Amino acid sequence: MVRRRFASLAASVLALLAAPTAQAFQQPDGTTIPTGNGLQGLFDGRGEAINAVADANVVPETFTPACALTFEVLQRNAGYKNSFGWYNVTGAKPAASDLHEFLSCNDGVGTKKVLDIKADAAYKGGQIAFYQATGDCGTVQDNLNIFYSEKAWNPDGANYFHLLIYNSTVVPKAFYFGWEDLLSGGDNDFDDLTTFVTGISCTGGGASCDTGQPGVCSVGTLQCQSGKLTCVGTTKPTTEKCDGVDNDCNGMTDDGTNLCPTDFVCDKGACVPKCGKDNCPSGTSCDPIKGVCIEDKCATVTCPNGKKCVGGACLAPCDGVVCPAGQACNAGACVDPCVGLTCDKDQVCDAGVCVDNCQCAGCPGGKTCQPSGKCVPTVCVAKTCQPGFTCDPGTGNCVDACTGAKCPGNGVCKLGVCEPPPVGGSGGSGGSAGASGASGSAGTAGKGGAGGASGAAGVAGASGASGASGASGASGTAGKAGAGGAAGAAGASGTAGSAGKSGGAGAGGSSGAGAGGSAGKSGAAGASGGAGTAGAAGAGAAGTSGAAGKGGASGAAGTGGKGGAGAGAGASSGPELEDDSSSSGGCGCAVPQGRLSGGALALGLAAVGALVRRRRRR
Repeated sequence: MVRRRFASLAASVLALLAAPTAQAFQQPDGTTIPTGNGLQGLFDGRGEAINAVADANVVPETFTPACALTFEVLQRNAGYKNSFGWYNVTGAKPAASDLHEFLSCNDGVGTKKVLDIKADAAYKGGQIAFYQATGDCGTVQDNLNIFYSEKAWNPDGANYFHLLIYNSTVVPKAFYFGWEDLLSGGDNDFDDLTTFVTGISCTGGGASCDTGQPGVCSVGTLQCQSGKLTCVGTTKPTTEKCDGVDNDCNGMTDDGTNLCPTDFVCDKGACVPKCGKDNCPSGTSCDPIKGVCIEDKCATVTCPNGKKCVGGACLAPCDGVVCPAGQACNAGACVDPCVGLTCDKDQVCDAGVCVDNCQCAGCPGGKTCQPSGKCVPTVCVAKTCQPGFTCDPGTGNCVDACTGAKCPGNGVCKLGVCEPPPVGGSGGSGGSAGASGASGSAGTAGKGGAGGASGAAGVAGASGASGASGASGASGTAGKAGAGGAAGAAGASGTAGSAGKSGGAGAGGSSGAGAGGSAGKSGAAGASGGAGTAGAAGAGAAGTSGAAGKGGASGAAGTGGKGGAGAGAGASSGPELEDDSSSSGGCGCAVPQGRLSGGALALGLAAVGALVRRRRRR
């Protein structure tokens, strides 16, 4: 039974990519191929490190022609005289008119021919495949059978092999073709017609592959190197970081120290804050065992290596990522896919794949070959765009390279480059400042406004605004400094509150006709603010005649505003009350800023009443 069966070109190519060195193949009757020593003796004689059985391949079945192909006949060990040629690959069995003979039945061993298929009018610009026509002098028109490199078109069905392919270990971009010319395999020696073909590139380059290395180093791309498909790693080891990926390729994920900022811990591929009192962001909760804030939707989710939980789903680093124009996502970063890739001579890197330069391979419709060897959209030839912009292949206009980009980790695309997000996520905004205290009743100092709490890892809450100064009387005590936001910088201390205004000095009694009155009592001094200078006591001026009026009662103190410490003593204030004498003095009835307290109003009215009674007695 056949050990490997390939139903289509795609399956064949993938099989070769997965195992560039094939194992032994068998025909449907169980015969291991090739038999005999015809091919092995040929390889040994040419210095090739090829094992005819273990290194045999049946793919690729199709090829991409380079500028020129050189064919050399190495063996003709058959009773037939077979011819050899090529045809355009179309997905269907080729018509006889598309079979183009290159080596005739009469071209003997040692014959070399060079064919520039790209210059042949029959070439349609795609991939090509090969055929063998068998017979006494087999031709397309006169033959016993025609066998194809695409075995699906063989006369005995797709299960039988009639062509074995070997990559040369000595000559780059070269293959050995060993043909079997009998139905159902015949003697299965595959040396009936052996040719050596150079200048052919293998197909299938660009497909993803696994290098077999751990971590990000396992990611690779199949490249045509030295004429055969090779899995080439696209990512080199880097310093380990907290992202759910084995960055340093040591087989362990998120290992090491100092992966996260202070007070953060690496958990499930993300730097998360340590648990504290009410410091877990919205949508997360404290894991008492790990001591970290975890996303609620990910609390019970365990992801395999190389993935991390986001919103309850396990995502690979490049899932959902759309890189800026000209870049590709690799291990969670948008990079130029050609950086670090070395291509064979006469090849160029195009979107991360080594291809033949366009001077040889040509360009598809709508593109023009450039001296660099790359094909570019014709509308973009000689187009120069400013940094961060790229030429739109559809319109030829310069467009922002970030258009439509979705950067890894919710990063931001600027000037065509994805910038990584801050480690640990963005901090919460600072708390709002405490409201200023309203002035209140006399005597009691207002308390400072408390600072607003800041968000996690955010800016410290602004300090409370200073309270409005109280009216005369005792100044408000210093406001308490606003508390700093949690996990943020300490909040600035509250701005000092204005000192309460000092009590107005008692005004001297009005002068009268009598003897000088006694000096009016001084108004009570306004108490000093916490940081302010005490208000000066007002001395009552002596009356020049008559009984001296008593000094007015000191003004009642308003409540200190909430806020910082008082800065200094307030100025004295108070209205004047006049009598009928020629001189006048201050009453000492200070008017608070704001409403008067009951006690202050009573004292004021009592002072006015006393003056009125004294005038009546005179």
